[in-house]
Amino acid sequence: MDVNKIQVIDDDGNELEFEVLFTFESDETGKKYVLYYDANDEAPQVYSSIYDDEGNLYPVETPDEWEMIEEVFNSFISQDDDEEEMNEDCCCQKADHECCQGHDEEDCCCQGDDHECCHGESHK
Repeated sequence: MDVNKIQVIDDDGNELEFEVLFTFESDETGKKYVLYYDANDEAPQVYSSIYDDEGNLYPVETPDEWEMIEEVFNSFISQDDDEEEMNEDCCCQKADHECCQGHDEEDCCCQGDDHECCHGESHK
């Protein structure tokens, strides 16, 4: 089984495969949580469950836990958006490669780690 996938049994007893978005452990509750989604859905919904060391899944039990999970999820999405914004700001991401001054993409300074064209900004 792929490490980034989990098997979930639905209410009808069908075994479904989901992609793991991320996992985290809460110091507050002492529980481990997994957030996952169906990669085959056009507009996937994110689900969450508690899991144990054996990989068993359990339902989230309280509204406080759901609120905490939502906060962690929103933080995850916010970080992802921030990284995307940084990458969009880099001239390396633009189709015309204005920083390359007509060089082939392989010769572009964007291909190195120093990102000279981005004034030393690291956009990883």
